[in-house]
Amino acid sequence: AKLPKIVALAKKYNASVMVDEAHGLGVLGDHGRGTCNHFGVTNDVDLIMGTFSKSLASIGGFIASDKETINYLRHNSRSYIFSASNTPAATAAAGAALDIMLSEPERIEHLWKLTHYALDGFRNMGCEIGHTATPIIPLFIRNNDLTFLIVKELFEAGIFVNPVVSPAVAPEDTLIRFSLMATHTIEQLDYALEAIHKVFKSHGLVK
Repeated sequence: AKLPKIVALAKKYNASVMVDEAHGLGVLGDHGRGTCNHFGVTNDVDLIMGTFSKSLASIGGFIASDKETINYLRHNSRSYIFSASNTPAATAAAGAALDIMLSEPERIEHLWKLTHYALDGFRNMGCEIGHTATPIIPLFIRNNDLTFLIVKELFEAGIFVNPVVSPAVAPEDTLIRFSLMATHTIEQLDYALEAIHKVFKSHGLVK
């Protein structure tokens, strides 16, 4: 999303902006502070929401805003009112993950090294990846049944990818999602790229 332009429009028309940092936290911005930090618009965004279940490797989530907004959500948000409190263990795990994120920036640096390596590899292979620039890389298949078949064949080759099929996307926009972690190695990535090339080539998706 072109967040700076969205923020500019919100200011022009007196609108509020809420950002879901599910995929930004721990990846983008200074020490993984997220998409808003990456674009330098943290103070211009009204609500920032995120999950503990991705980069923070726990369960639960958060929403941050001004005092009045949070107070309103506490008393009017049905999903909040009928939710149980997060467990102490899950909260402690998320807190420990945050500590690691801030104290060991080399993990995020390695993740971005892997990301650029993978993006170059997929482009050189001839895969259709759109305009992506993050560690979660879409590989377009554009066929529902073929997407499931490729996921199965890659799993048998030791590669785990997520299928994204209709009705989540239009049938002609189906894809698999290749997700990188900071704990992956270049050797593992080379193995994955080779396996994906072999499977994609067998289905005529790349040369």
